[in-house]
Amino acid sequence: MRRVLLATVLTAPLLALLPAAPAQAMPCGMGRTCSTTYYSDEALTTAVGGEWTDCYGHTATWGVWSGHSTYYEGDC
Repeated sequence: MRRVLLATVLTAPLLALLPAAPAQAMPCGMGRTCSTTYYSDEALTTAVGGEWTDCYGHTATWGVWSGHSTYYEGDC
């Protein structure tokens, strides 16, 4: 039991050093349609990916995620 506790105490701080997951699209509420478009740069000149969720919760994605995006949410 002490070994498990010691291993946990020693490895827990290392988890803080792991890189965070990439940003993901915002969740779309039920009865809503949502789309996120990802761009190659801050100027939003070239779309490189996207995610679209329809009114029934079905999601389609294409391309790649990036840190530059626009988000739209509307009524069904």
